Amino acid sequence: MCLNSQETTPQPSSEDTKANGESPRLLTPEQIRVGTNVIMTYAERQAFWKNSEIGKLLGFDRWPDLPQKSETSLVFKLSAEKWVSNNNQVELRKDSNWIQIEAAIRELDGKSKTLVTLKSDDETYMNIRGGKSAKYVVNATFNNKSFDILVDLSKSNEIEKLVVGGQEENYPAKMCVDLLHCLVAARTFTESGKLDALLDWEEDKSFII
Repeated sequence: MCLNSQETTPQPSSEDTKANGESPRLLTPEQIRVGTNVIMTYAERQAFWKNSEIGKLLGFDRWPDLPQKSETSLVFKLSAEKWVSNNNQVELRKDSNWIQIEAAIRELDGKSKTLVTLKSDDETYMNIRGGKSAKYVVNATFNNKSFDILVDLSKSNEIEKLVVGGQEENYPAKMCVDLLHCLVAARTFTESGKLDALLDWEEDKSFII
């Protein structure tokens, strides 16, 4: 599906369909899915981490209150690759909103659509790769020289394969995060221009210049 000028609600893919044939509940722009059945707004998520016992043990209760809503967005350009045969037909949108960004990320399939870039300028952007088997690789830079990559520390360094830019590449399993982590990272970057501090990031040495 091409990105156009109209705001559209992302549609569930065949991989998102439940075993009983029902489609999962789609989230509004202010919601994220927490676990299998729990949905929170971003404000509720921040409040949960600040007030829960585990959050207090991890020190989140000492974090300053975050704005409930962002009036402006860092990202003003969204690009999404689309491979047709051996040609990359990049879909480009300026002044993209979160609905369009989330839809583009959800369309990543690890086949013809394997890369979404959220860009503020030539030095500040986030790349979201993959999509096959609901695995994504997310990295970001603020100077186009050093990059941070999102990791899931519960996973190992065992190598997994993802298709990016029409080619199969190897990534440590801990760098292949699920859709929830991917969307949270993208939403925070889009609204605040920062990396989500509640997620785990490491230096992406493969992109050091």
